[in-house]
Amino acid sequence: MRCGAGRFRGVGDKPTRRDVLRQLALAFTAAGAGAFNLEAARVVHGLAGEARAQPGGYTPQALDAHQYGTVMRLAELIVPADAGGGNGVDAGAPEFIDLLCSQNERLLTIYAEGLAWIDEQMRDDHGGTFIEADASQQTGLLDRLVAAERGDTPRGWRDGVRFFDWIRRMTVDAYYTSPIGIADIGYRGNRALSAYETPAETIAFVNRRADELGL
Repeated sequence: MRCGAGRFRGVGDKPTRRDVLRQLALAFTAAGAGAFNLEAARVVHGLAGEARAQPGGYTPQALDAHQYGTVMRLAELIVPADAGGGNGVDAGAPEFIDLLCSQNERLLTIYAEGLAWIDEQMRDDHGGTFIEADASQQTGLLDRLVAAERGDTPRGWRDGVRFFDWIRRMTVDAYYTSPIGIADIGYRGNRALSAYETPAETIAFVNRRADELGL
């Protein structure tokens, strides 16, 4: 197995955390990939937590400041806080997404193009970027994306719907592999969770949130 800087790893060597981060990032865009390893996701949260603990806090590794701010706001809206726990930002979803984008050019392109689509649509509707819009305008755009996803997709909205599916899925994955999310659904130990799949409780949670938001 080839490692960074031209080094080669032996068969019996343990992968580094950076190896795990890269493998997980590539799995997100691999054909047919629908689930990922919970332990690998915890490694990503661990790296993000170490970066947050540095003076000045977390510095985005792949997204620029505007893109990262937009991801933060979208994560708040996709998984809002309630009595059961914090929101997507509290769970570290923006850092989770940014770190994975830093290891996968295709994933970074998906986010760069998707966030640009979000801003372009918001400018057409309200004259400013997504994070410059007020809360009702932001949720209004998400309402329209969900409606387009459920029914006829307006001309030019297919790219937006596809990106919204990406960021919604990755935000939920980040939330429910974080300490906040695991506590929210009740931690059941490692032995049955060597491979993570979105649990039924997560689906119920997202559906309940969607109903509450009128999505």
